[in-house]
Amino acid sequence: VPAAGRGRGIARALMAALETRVRAENIRFVRLETGDLLTPAVTLYLSLGYKKCGRFGDYADHPASVFMEKTL
Repeated sequence: VPAAGRGRGIARALMAALETRVRAENIRFVRLETGDLLTPAVTLYLSLGYKKCGRFGDYADHPASVFMEKTL
């Protein structure tokens, strides 16, 4: 979310919609990748119960990547 849109609940609403859809599909967890300089995003994900984890999928190791997951 651009800086001008922050604090309005947009990202939180998007994540809630994503998790609702994931649960409806009987998927047990969500994984995401973000950047280490995207502090507002990392803070949001932590507040929503996401935990840092190791890389996954085809992602290459990169020092700026932050991988997170949440069990639903």
